[in-house]
Amino acid sequence: MRRRLFLTGNIGCGKSTAILTAIGDKLPAFDGFLTKRIWDEGGHAAAFTLCAPNGSREAMFLDCTSGTPVIHWEVFQALAPELMTGKIVILDEIGGMELLCPEFMAALNALLETDIPILGVLKGDTAANAMIRRLGLSTEYEAAAHALRDRLLQDEHTLLYTCGQYDPHALELARAWVKEYAHD
Repeated sequence: MRRRLFLTGNIGCGKSTAILTAIGDKLPAFDGFLTKRIWDEGGHAAAFTLCAPNGSREAMFLDCTSGTPVIHWEVFQALAPELMTGKIVILDEIGGMELLCPEFMAALNALLETDIPILGVLKGDTAANAMIRRLGLSTEYEAAAHALRDRLLQDEHTLLYTCGQYDPHALELARAWVKEYAHD
């Protein structure tokens, strides 16, 4: 099993679910971050937060409640890099607007140069394209997203697996990774 496993695929196919199911009650032992959606009464995503796996820290990085999305870059400049340390890291998810934040990218690149095991989700192309339209991101974002994907694909220590809808193989991969790297 490779030291880094990233699941990618369409929105709602079960990437995060597979990872969190595989990790189970070991989640508080992980460093890194989880991305959580906050839903409004109509069932639409109203905000997104970044939180530590042990629940100790959480901050909103995208607020969509006013109709015009507001990005809180300071979350990617400070909190995310602080959370991306430790002996075993979850990154759920990367590949969004944070790729335009130099502090976040410096921390991610430094992390990818280490031997630290990483289990994560990489935003799929469909989700990335929707985000580009919704937030009006530049071609600079597209270039950064493609560069990250290419880096992960070319890294001998990384497996980037494209999930199908509720893909049982994705769950098997995540369980095998947890068994190898998240033991007590």
